[in-house]
Amino acid sequence: LLTHNMLHICFDAEKYSVDRLYEKLLHWFGNECYNVVGDRYFADAFYHLQHFDVSVTEEFSRQMLIKTVTGDMLATRKQFRAVTRDPRWSSLPVDFVEDMLNYDGMPISSETEVLSLIERWNANADKKKEHIVRLLCCFRPDDQTRNVFRNWLVNMGWLTQAGTIPDMPELLGLRKLIVHGGNATKEPRRNVKTSDIWEEAERDNKASGGDVTFVHYKGTQAVASGCSFSVGSQQRLVQAEPIRTHGLQRTRVVLSNPRKVLWDPEHEVFVGLSYGEGKYFGYLCSCTSFSGIFSVRALASAAPAPNAPAHLTGSGNKVEFDLALEVQIQRANMVVVCKLSVIFANLTVTEEQFQISYETLCYGPGLRFQVVATGLGDEEVDVQLAWVGGGGPTSDAVVHGTLDFDGY
Repeated sequence: LLTHNMLHICFDAEKYSVDRLYEKLLHWFGNECYNVVGDRYFADAFYHLQHFDVSVTEEFSRQMLIKTVTGDMLATRKQFRAVTRDPRWSSLPVDFVEDMLNYDGMPISSETEVLSLIERWNANADKKKEHIVRLLCCFRPDDQTRNVFRNWLVNMGWLTQAGTIPDMPELLGLRKLIVHGGNATKEPRRNVKTSDIWEEAERDNKASGGDVTFVHYKGTQAVASGCSFSVGSQQRLVQAEPIRTHGLQRTRVVLSNPRKVLWDPEHEVFVGLSYGEGKYFGYLCSCTSFSGIFSVRALASAAPAPNAPAHLTGSGNKVEFDLALEVQIQRANMVVVCKLSVIFANLTVTEEQFQISYETLCYGPGLRFQVVATGLGDEEVDVQLAWVGGGGPTSDAVVHGTLDFDGY
């Protein structure tokens, strides 16, 4: 209610040209709102103000609004995360996202986060290639991140291993970017310490029941963590913290082998969930005899063999799809029904249900996303994972603070 009222006062102040009040309200939204209302309502305020941009009557007022929304409201890491992890992030217009990603004070620890934000903005795979290229111009490379940028383009299918670009009009702007590896005219941003990011992720995992951060295991030894990996034989990726609440989770999965022109038929990748020692449910992904066509087959620890395949389209050495998990509320017999779906181009390719006990979900191993590759021999496959929606039930808790205008 407070956020709703403050927004309406702000809109009316602009409409009736009460400039001093309008300025104070924008200052409150940019500097004090988050501490008063918390993540959920702060994100609501942000997206309402962004939409209000089209209704502003004076150019001076519009510039103040844009400065607040693309600057002050994103100045702290907590505010930045509340906005960029909201599902509405993918609905923002490209001009607005470009202004945000160009902001010098953006609270990120590495420029690689810019690539993750672009991926999340294109979570529905509905953005134009030329718009994505525009946003890639916001990436500011250095010696450490230039190769990451090139690998990102390779995984998108926009750059070959030989360094050539497909002959597509939408990708003409890539040539200049590839020479420099991004926007080399500005210094890379490191406005947040890496140690603070690790502490933040650890706090989030404990509070929310598991962000989609994965740990890379070679045998029993953890060797890396993050969301982008090269996985070899006898290796696996496991979600760092278990899911223990009902709700929806959706993860973008990109499997590729840019070192080969075509996917090796011997290579199969299991993408799914584990819920205890030797207990799993998910889909086995492999190529078919038709180039660029991949199959996914439901596979469970309780079943002797995979189910019949469903098919989806990829490229010669790459496939990309979403894995959506629905965890339902426990039933009277304390059984929790879960549904795991493969989504491609916003269409459900296949979905299967499985059951676990309430005790397993809440007090036992829980549910963890897991990726395991088989049949690799001495080779590797590249795996990228990105959180694109869901995250469990919405918390109704509001972080209350003081609402004090004495400073004005």
